Amino acid sequence: MREWKVAGLRSAGLWVVLCGCSQLVGYTDQDVARAIAARQRQVLDYSAPVPPGPDSPSEPAESAYRYDPSPSTTEIPPDFDAAQPRDEARAAVQPPASEPSAAVSQPTTTPAASAPASRPRKFQERTLTLTQAFAYAQRYRREYQTAREDLYLAALALTLERHLWTPQFAADLRHVYGNFGELTDFDQAMRFMADLSVTQRLPYGGEFAARAVSTLIRDIGIGVTASEGSQAVLELTVPFLRGAGHVAREDLIQLERDLTYAVRDFERFRRRQLVDVASAYFGLLRNKQSVIDAGQSVERAESDFERARALEQAAPSEDIGSPLDTRRAQQRLLSEQARAEQLRESFRVATDRFKLLIGMPVDERVGLDDLESIEDIERQTERGAYPLLRRPPAALDEPRALLVGTQRRLDLLNRRDQIEDAKRGVAVARNALLPNLDWNGSLTFDTDPQHLKLGAFEVARAAWRSELILSMNDRFREKNQYRASLIDVRRAQRAYTDLSEQVRVEVRQAVNQIRLQERVLQIQRENVNVAAFRAEYSRTLFREGDLGNRDLVEAEDELIRALNDLNEAKTASWSAVLDFRLATETLRIDENGVQSPDAAVDE
Repeated sequence: MREWKVAGLRSAGLWVVLCGCSQLVGYTDQDVARAIAARQRQVLDYSAPVPPGPDSPSEPAESAYRYDPSPSTTEIPPDFDAAQPRDEARAAVQPPASEPSAAVSQPTTTPAASAPASRPRKFQERTLTLTQAFAYAQRYRREYQTAREDLYLAALALTLERHLWTPQFAADLRHVYGNFGELTDFDQAMRFMADLSVTQRLPYGGEFAARAVSTLIRDIGIGVTASEGSQAVLELTVPFLRGAGHVAREDLIQLERDLTYAVRDFERFRRRQLVDVASAYFGLLRNKQSVIDAGQSVERAESDFERARALEQAAPSEDIGSPLDTRRAQQRLLSEQARAEQLRESFRVATDRFKLLIGMPVDERVGLDDLESIEDIERQTERGAYPLLRRPPAALDEPRALLVGTQRRLDLLNRRDQIEDAKRGVAVARNALLPNLDWNGSLTFDTDPQHLKLGAFEVARAAWRSELILSMNDRFREKNQYRASLIDVRRAQRAYTDLSEQVRVEVRQAVNQIRLQERVLQIQRENVNVAAFRAEYSRTLFREGDLGNRDLVEAEDELIRALNDLNEAKTASWSAVLDFRLATETLRIDENGVQSPDAAVDE
């Protein structure tokens, strides 16, 4: 029973501590959120919440204290160790017939056209649109959460430095018991001490401090107060050379600027992630369309095979209806069935990789009908639901695009501001070369030790002390640091120049890519029209018996290839527009995945 009580008390104590910690974490999150929101409004003209994510302040398990965590094993499971005999593998593969027989048998494989009907094509309650993919990635992608935590940590470090520049209060209560042994008896005494202080950093160096100390000594043996008194001290420290000026706030200045850099880096990462998600989504749509086209190709191949077999049985000849044409049609059917299976597997792998990209569990099933189609995105773009997929007018104005890109690129702004950081570092290193010339002053009030009163301060007992200290030490390390700071300036300038040229290259490449993809898209549309006419005309001639199966197969393959090339051209043009917006920093998508045009390039 007693053990249960002890366990209950421990649990209650742990619960109280965790509740207190959770409350403190909540206050910290509020301070960090305010700092991030204010800086986002300054840097980006808008703010988005950056929650740190759920925390689990649970106690570590016993395994956390083991010297050998998670011991591994070298045993191989039995079903992984056994290998298939070569004879069975050789028997499973039947060699093809050396000569075609007169009678053409039905393919033993199941037609792939019937496979999609037997397999579910939709697993989700609603379609995973491009907008929903954007929102999902910004909520669950693990790399995104890490980037968000980096921003949170930058703001967290700033809140500490800001706090250090506010009045720092401290209190210390001390109780001392002393037992002083003698030959006959023991003298016992107790001392109580209270220490209250407040310090404040000065903006251009130095510190002001106020301190009050009260002491009470009690002789327990005779039951009297042996001593009672207080002391109040005011201190001021001011540097005149080393550590004076703006260098005193160097840590605060750098952390404030680091938060700006972190906000820009996070936004840049977020926008790049959106482009990556869009490119992966477009690739998934191409795979989806390839699976659909493969199913239709299988259906046409089955029809052509049935037609070729019927012609062979009706009126075999050397040109039309020969066993060679029938075998060729059968071979095409088998090839299309194998190709359809491969494309289904490619689609499955692509969906798994896409789920990894956006942070979706891999076991979450995504079918063909769970995604938008390329035609759906075209219609949504025309209706204005996806304004960022439309080519902006500035995409054809290269000088304006270069100007906008070099002025708005967040990573380039960071490099430009870091040149000022390096120059400020030179000033800090130069200040460190100066000798120490500090002035210390203090004013002390205390009580009369003859009168046992803690608060009876007397002006007559005030003591003033002033001290001026000049210290000139060896500055060899500081000289090296000063030289290194000059090198840091040149490095920062080169880094800015290099990134500026890279930005110009990316913008020019994005502009040229848009022009190229528009031209390719126009060509592919004409190619589809030609291939569709050729395929339809070939099917007509084949049905009339004026065309062999080989020419029909070639026309059908060219049509499929043209359709795939058209789909690839459409998605490539959308990706080119998004790359242009990313290169010019005009990609506006909120945390819900909703797109917004940017006046800098859309007007």
